[in-house]
Amino acid sequence: MKKYLILLIFLCLSSCASWYNINTTKPTTTYVEPKVIESSFDISGRFFIKKLDNNQYGNFSWVKSNSNEELDFTTPLGQIVAKVIIDNENATLYTQDKTYYGRDIDVIMNNNLGFSLPLNYLHYWIQGVVLPNISIDKKELNGFCQLGWKVQYLEWYDANHPKIIKISRQGLQIKLLINR
Repeated sequence: MKKYLILLIFLCLSSCASWYNINTTKPTTTYVEPKVIESSFDISGRFFIKKLDNNQYGNFSWVKSNSNEELDFTTPLGQIVAKVIIDNENATLYTQDKTYYGRDIDVIMNNNLGFSLPLNYLHYWIQGVVLPNISIDKKELNGFCQLGWKVQYLEWYDANHPKIIKISRQGLQIKLLINR
């Protein structure tokens, strides 16, 4: 009986992991920059972060109101793993056991979580928009390269709302599935 219970738990956990492996190999549309960008938003979804040495996945919720942001990372079962709060120019990272403060959230995340999301830029990219006043390194069929990051839009809800975004740079690959 115990063997069957362990097998059942393993099957459930492995099937949960497959939900986060967002496999979209071919974009569904050609990239056209949306005309609308929101300075405030409340989005949620799933993330999958792939590095050379490990993978991480879970859920996220992100509330942005002008210069204030709160981003929660949770496990597939809903436990908060990390919380990021950006208030004007200050950044705070809360983990299960410590709190970290600083001005650059990318550095704080990389030093303490082992990965960093480009949060200084992601609020544009997550809406399908290039960073204003910064040149594009390269235009792609389904996205663009900017500041060394390759941003691909693999699927869209409509002309202004991306559904699946893949962001990559130097051995780091981030996929976001945005819920609407």
